[in-house]
Amino acid sequence: MKLLTIIYCIDSLAPSGGTERVLTTKLNWWAGQKEADVTLVSLREDKPPFFRLDPGVKRIALDVKPGDAARYRAALEDIAAGIKPDVMVAVAGMAVETLPSLKDGSKKVLEFHYTKNFLVNFVKGLKDIRLRQLHILKMRYLQWKLASTARKYDLFVGLTRRDVGLWGNPDNMTFVHNPLSFRSERKSTCANKRIISVGSWTPAKGMDQLLEAFGPIAKDYPDWTVELYGSGQDEGLLKSIIARYNMEEQVCLHSPVKDIENKLIEASIYAFPSRSDGFGLVITEAMECGLPTVAMDCPCGPCEIVTTDTGIIVPEGDIDSFRKALKELMDNTAKRTAMGMAASREVSRFYPDEIMPKWKRLFTSLCK
Repeated sequence: MKLLTIIYCIDSLAPSGGTERVLTTKLNWWAGQKEADVTLVSLREDKPPFFRLDPGVKRIALDVKPGDAARYRAALEDIAAGIKPDVMVAVAGMAVETLPSLKDGSKKVLEFHYTKNFLVNFVKGLKDIRLRQLHILKMRYLQWKLASTARKYDLFVGLTRRDVGLWGNPDNMTFVHNPLSFRSERKSTCANKRIISVGSWTPAKGMDQLLEAFGPIAKDYPDWTVELYGSGQDEGLLKSIIARYNMEEQVCLHSPVKDIENKLIEASIYAFPSRSDGFGLVITEAMECGLPTVAMDCPCGPCEIVTTDTGIIVPEGDIDSFRKALKELMDNTAKRTAMGMAASREVSRFYPDEIMPKWKRLFTSLCK
């Protein structure tokens, strides 16, 4: 079999976000494949990758500052001329606009780690913003610009079937679900009275919706706690909600951690209150740890991950239904335990050895 040569491009692997976690998982999988030669190209940075990267992953750090498009393009041209890749993949950052203009003969692939309307949904989720409609118009323009860029790629890959539909089913678009980032031998007993949610404290992730759902019933469940892991611009908003419902003893705000597996295992319910999400990688991580999920049916991931056996999905933005779903699992130990066990079985369809061969077939077919 011909060696498949691939270059992945991203500005940095230092952030603790889902995009960086997913790319790290993919690179670690590729490092064990003899049929592929994979290189990561990023900008030069002082911080190491946030997530563990296999020592076998080839890395090139460009001496380019963020925003220097001309120098970045020239550097990529030099690298492509030397490596002669079959495929070049834009994951995020400067590469998205740059790759289609390279004429090195490789196939160009755009990985999209958000949902189509993520910018518009972000603005809609902001609490106090002046000239909201004007900002939404700006976001729609950026969305149109991204769609124009995506059409220049040989292959445009989203995360869900639903999102491909939102884009209008372009001829060059398909989807591949995110691979699970870790495996856990240990599982939650679903006995600890603890709800957990992981993600940035931004309007898109909707942590305020979780607190608004839990707040009115907090006093009825004094031995239950809510643990939020993340950081972001909504920290002040979250603290104000905690204070309004007098939940200081029940709700804890934590910084991001690398060993989220241990935190998930210690919980009994995973809460996913997002207003917008490309996939919902952390739902699969929670499933791996044996947790049932209560999720908002936001565009686009939860409905393609959570089943009636593994959790409860409520209508997008329906805080009352979210509250009722939390209560249902908080009140019924047997139900949440059964759902957690089912989740730990069903999550196998997201294991890297199930997901990554799909990428290999896509790249191989594209190069033919």
